Amino acid sequence: MPSETMPRTGDGVIGEGLRPLTDSLQLGGRVYKVLANSIVSGKLASGSPLRPDMGARQLEVSTTPGREAMHRLESDGLLIKVPYQGWYVREFTENEIKELYEFRASLEKFGIRVACARITPNELKWMRKHQLVGKAALKSKDMDEYRLYNRDFHQAILRIAGNSYLTSAMAQVALQSEMLSAKTIKISGRSLKALEEHAKLIDLMEGRRFSEAEKLIETHIMSALQAILSSGVAVSQARGHRGDESSAPRKIQTSYA
Repeated sequence: MPSETMPRTGDGVIGEGLRPLTDSLQLGGRVYKVLANSIVSGKLASGSPLRPDMGARQLEVSTTPGREAMHRLESDGLLIKVPYQGWYVREFTENEIKELYEFRASLEKFGIRVACARITPNELKWMRKHQLVGKAALKSKDMDEYRLYNRDFHQAILRIAGNSYLTSAMAQVALQSEMLSAKTIKISGRSLKALEEHAKLIDLMEGRRFSEAEKLIETHIMSALQAILSSGVAVSQARGHRGDESSAPRKIQTSYA
């Protein structure tokens, strides 16, 4: 993940204290990483306007890499471009959230079934050690660190499964999922429950208990869906000036980290 972190804002300003970016050959990608991290972590609020010139001034780059980054983020489904108005951080309707979580649940059920068959002692050791990262994050109330722990836990299951088609399919919604996960982990009690479910999933993988692992991970994801819908994060319909814009990603992005 990018090391640059910025305060949440609702007016399209990324934040102060950013260091100038150099090396023009990589500027577009580096601007992309900074903006993507700000969006998926929730530091840039859903619905916020995002202007290339404003970000460019703060990062001390030209507007060209800023626009390149925003086009990529639009393709990832993190930004919406409104004609004659510019880019806005993605908002999700209730139906979009349901579809995304249903898709994730189906894929992760397959992933954990394969992972149960393929997981090695060293991988089990890593996952148990990784649980300590989540516990420490909760103890210190560092929810950004917990978000990264949660992301890495689910990505580890994909790596253990080792199926390239599964990885490609999950990549289509990876950033959007992380964007929504950043909201669910702030819901009271949700993170502790998820941490406990992760521990049970590790036990089930160790015991090669395929069916139980599938059921638990489906419950794990769908309970997160119910939590986010109950929290009021979803908008019932696309709002005003973004009402006619398509939010579906047009191409696969595997990672920005």
